[in-house]
Amino acid sequence: MPIPREQLRLTDEELDGLLAHERTVRAATVSPDGWPHVVPLWFVWRDGAVWINNLRRSRRSRNLETGSPVALCVDTGAEYGELRGAVLYGHFQPAADEAALPEVKSAFAEKYWAVPSIPDLKSHEWLLMRPERVASWDFRKIPSGRDRRLSAGKGTSE
Repeated sequence: MPIPREQLRLTDEELDGLLAHERTVRAATVSPDGWPHVVPLWFVWRDGAVWINNLRRSRRSRNLETGSPVALCVDTGAEYGELRGAVLYGHFQPAADEAALPEVKSAFAEKYWAVPSIPDLKSHEWLLMRPERVASWDFRKIPSGRDRRLSAGKGTSE
């Protein structure tokens, strides 16, 4: 019998912890002619939003300018029973006028360079995405004996 998806979803607190800790998000956009584009990015998770320091002249930016939706994937785990992650769906928006931007910039500098601040670059702009929908999973929540793959490669046979 399949395990109900609700059992494997991350709680809000678990999602916050994952997004605060992980360093890389894979961002997917779609070009006007329908081609997907996926790129790894550094990010900050703050107040229910993903913030990125976006390169203005990039395929991603061109896709966003035409209204492309975004899917962001963050995941972790090396073994099957450790896998957990989330895909966040929504649209990026400019963040230049957001009150939290100074704190986000500081958090970004601390997270990736271990310094209090980094210089602003004309080639980049800050964007944020408040997820419209989230899909998440945590295979550590699989009940014992419910998935034979958890024992695969450990010398057991079922």
